[in-house]
Amino acid sequence: MAALSGLILALVAVLIPINLVLRACCSTSIYGLLDAVEYGLMIATFLAAPWVLVQNGHVTVDIVTLALPARIRRPLAQVINLAGIALSGLLAWYAFKAAVVSFERGSMIRTAFNVPEWLTLVVPSVAGILLAMEFLRRLRHSPNGQRSSAGL
Repeated sequence: MAALSGLILALVAVLIPINLVLRACCSTSIYGLLDAVEYGLMIATFLAAPWVLVQNGHVTVDIVTLALPARIRRPLAQVINLAGIALSGLLAWYAFKAAVVSFERGSMIRTAFNVPEWLTLVVPSVAGILLAMEFLRRLRHSPNGQRSSAGL
């Protein structure tokens, strides 16, 4: 998923300047590129999010947590992981529900492309599930990567 996300972002990075050159010198552009970039950025973001979380590559502001004693940091990390499970689960659930409703209605997004609306909701659903699974994995392990003695 991270590789696919990277490929999407690389294509966006290559196609936008090509489109700019085409507009500047040839009075034309790549049809539908703006819509494709919008879809691509959304898909790349949701595809990469679980991988970034697994790699601890997300942005953290830890000035407060590092100042806390270790006996408080661990329970705080557990609360944050529980919140991550809940929020990721909600993302997956509501994106899935919206996808089902969209599929039943036959809703389409009509821009340069006609895209079934439910298709745009599949990626957030899958990403939400994977994010929740990673938060659950973090909940079950201590900060140093060892299994917690409480059997969580």
